[in-house]
Amino acid sequence: MNFQRLINYISKNTPEVAKSVLPGSLLAGGFGLMDGPAAAVTYGVADLATALPLTLGARALGSRIQKPILGVSPKALQGGLETVANIGGSLGSTVLASNLLYGNQYSQQQQLNQQIEQRSAINALPLEQQIVSPGTQFQTAGLPSGEDFQNLLNQRRGNWMQYLTPEDQQLIAGVISTKI
Repeated sequence: MNFQRLINYISKNTPEVAKSVLPGSLLAGGFGLMDGPAAAVTYGVADLATALPLTLGARALGSRIQKPILGVSPKALQGGLETVANIGGSLGSTVLASNLLYGNQYSQQQQLNQQIEQRSAINALPLEQQIVSPGTQFQTAGLPSGEDFQNLLNQRRGNWMQYLTPEDQQLIAGVISTKI
């Protein structure tokens, strides 16, 4: 398709495609009002800017379908392609608009801290009791610190068998004596 044909195609089909895309864009802008007027405009324009060209492209692609596929008429296939493009553009536009409005504002540590605060509220426990291993969500509340744990191991190293049943102690003593 040469450039002039492309311009003619776009000018001929844009008004009709815009009628199908515009309601979704207005809806996206309406939902954006929850974040304020600037967000409403951003979400609405981003939706229109992504869904309109994708739907126009789907219409151009669909116009090339001349025969039924799997029993579905060419007209229905064309409409299906346009619908998928319109919805896909609307879904993709939310990511675009969110990045334009907010960027990547949260670091991983900020997200972890927010999750810890949420867990504290849900569990009705003080924030100080929501101890996690650094950089993770592994809860360590109630576990000994690394130094305390090493001291505990050093204390128990020589007499660990005292925690076994007498039968297990005899079994292990027999295995150890036969190996020596």
